[in-house]
Amino acid sequence: MIELRPLSREDAEQIRVWRLDFPETLRTAQMLNADQQQDWYTREIANRESHTRYFALYDINLVGYGGIENIQWENRCGEISVMIAKEYHGMGYGSAAVGMFLDHAFNRLNLDAVWGECYECGHVGFWERICAEHGAFTARIPNRKYWDGRYYGSLFFVFRRKE
Repeated sequence: MIELRPLSREDAEQIRVWRLDFPETLRTAQMLNADQQQDWYTREIANRESHTRYFALYDINLVGYGGIENIQWENRCGEISVMIAKEYHGMGYGSAAVGMFLDHAFNRLNLDAVWGECYECGHVGFWERICAEHGAFTARIPNRKYWDGRYYGSLFFVFRRKE
């Protein structure tokens, strides 16, 4: 059973290592060193004024992390982010995490919309399935990510609070 826990500094370091497995899916081409990761933790996770609400995902061990970032309180929207460790892919953790993050966004943070984007060099099939299950609005955007000598499109999606 997956459980959300506060993200610790130790979790953040493990996540930094996991990010090395998926560089093509990241928004930035720069990989972070341990000091930069700890700076991110202090700035985004430990700061109550941050526009990021991230959690560690546990099932006995740390299996992933994510939450809602880039929160715009005045527009009542934010961006979903999920990363599951490679060894835990295909076990249902990602789907469970999305459900928990959407519940948190709509029922705790009082957001009306949660958006996301997945580059077509990443895990698009996962997000297409999740979007269909949750009735998300989707759109394809060409040439959104440059990686390893070529451009990739993206799947942009928006989940709306159900009235």
